[in-house]
Amino acid sequence: MDLHGIYQPCLGAYYTTMEEMIIDHNQHRRNWILPEFGFSFPLSEEAEEYAKHLATLNIPDQMLYEEAQEKNMVVDQLDFPLSDPEKKEYTENICEFRKNICVKFWTVEGAKCYGISKELRTKHEQSLAEKFSAITWKASSVMGIGIALKNPSNENGRKILVVRYTPPGNQPGQYEENIRNTEFIDYYTLEAMEEPEIEIESKTSRGSKDCSLERGIYIISFVLMIFFSFLC
Repeated sequence: MDLHGIYQPCLGAYYTTMEEMIIDHNQHRRNWILPEFGFSFPLSEEAEEYAKHLATLNIPDQMLYEEAQEKNMVVDQLDFPLSDPEKKEYTENICEFRKNICVKFWTVEGAKCYGISKELRTKHEQSLAEKFSAITWKASSVMGIGIALKNPSNENGRKILVVRYTPPGNQPGQYEENIRNTEFIDYYTLEAMEEPEIEIESKTSRGSKDCSLERGIYIISFVLMIFFSFLC
């Protein structure tokens, strides 16, 4: 299991990469009004063994998701073979990463791709749409997570992530009953709204003049009060 930790100062808590991925999955499930995933250690051990196996295949480095975001490209990592392509035992999502953003990329970019008609999706969009639906599949209730170094001799290098979901999702003919609340996808495709501009009056504005006048009247009143006190 991966033990590299991430400290979250705003939460005052210490999370391993594994725990953060569980949090990301279940935050997405809550947002879509779905039961959270349970966590399976046996399924995770099997996923980790497969991640280690993938590391032995010498698969060329894939474009990282953060690089795709910087280039505003819709790209998935298509070279990793699924261990159960027929989805008989589980559904499986795979990526390689440096920054721990795979799950967030699958949920956000995957939702956008899922919103595209299946007939119009590119192979990258189709792959991301399937990753999204695997996480969002209502009938899937348990997940396992495995992480392995892509290059075992480089502890600070890229890592391979394998996530498995059971009961398996992405089953033909069952999408409508399992991918609900599809209106939520609109959230990912709406254009960002511009913040209204807030005008701040300058020092030469009417507001500043009024304040200066009030201060002047107060000072004059204070001086006169002292003057008359001496006369008395």
